[in-house]
Amino acid sequence: MSCQPLRPTAKKPMLEGMKTPSRFAVPRRTALRVATAVLASGLLVASAGAVTAGANDQGATAAPTTAKWVPRKVHFMYSAIPSSNTTYYSCDSLKSRMTEILRQLGARDEVIKTFGCITSGPERFPGIDATFSVLEPVAGADQSAASSKPVDAQWDKVTLTSDDSCALIQQVQRQVLPLFATRNPTPGCAQRFSVEVLRLAKGPATNS
Repeated sequence: MSCQPLRPTAKKPMLEGMKTPSRFAVPRRTALRVATAVLASGLLVASAGAVTAGANDQGATAAPTTAKWVPRKVHFMYSAIPSSNTTYYSCDSLKSRMTEILRQLGARDEVIKTFGCITSGPERFPGIDATFSVLEPVAGADQSAASSKPVDAQWDKVTLTSDDSCALIQQVQRQVLPLFATRNPTPGCAQRFSVEVLRLAKGPATNS
């Protein structure tokens, strides 16, 4: 046998035994950093949006205003042009309806008496004489007429139904609403009539 010369053993590279970085490893790290940055940016945008929504929230209750109770009275006779659609009231039904309307508008201490009653049924011209108290802003209230200490009040939207009688709503608009502090009434006579009225504020700060 012929002897083969020994070949020198090749030295192992220094990196042998170490994991060679994959060609996809760097892009994944980069993608992770990008994803983290995008997520952080998204959270910042979301946070900014939440603050903006809170600042523009229209559901918040308006701040109360200071008002005083002022006495009022009205001589109210219901009259309507006769037709097939005319609603007639008895004195008792008119008294009940007007009591409900006054209370919806925020009146208190109401005393209501009927007049013009001939029968116990529907009348052509039933009427009421009413005294009650309403809230007026302190800045515009007649101080000599004001009968109470200042209280917290707020503007509330009140909706009155026509009760199938536009004539009644129109007369309330002309004769009753001017006795209250009101704003932003809906025009004309409709099945539902809305107006903002100054009424006693709700909450523990309410005084009477």
